[in-house]
Amino acid sequence: MHWYPDISCPTCGGRVNSWDKRCSRALGYRAIFCEACISKEYGITTEELRDTMKNHFGLIPCPGI
Repeated sequence: MHWYPDISCPTCGGRVNSWDKRCSRALGYRAIFCEACISKEYGITTEELRDTMKNHFGLIPCPGI
């Protein structure tokens, strides 16, 4: 997993990483949003978001998340 020190989530200002980027791109966002803000937007938990990414897009979180 790679952290992006020069990029922050446009919603909360938090740090973003390569997993956040993969989720954001899969959902068609132009900016990189953090996993927590994406989950909040859809009204689901981060665990549910990870399951959705795996089941519908074939994306699996990086080890250590």
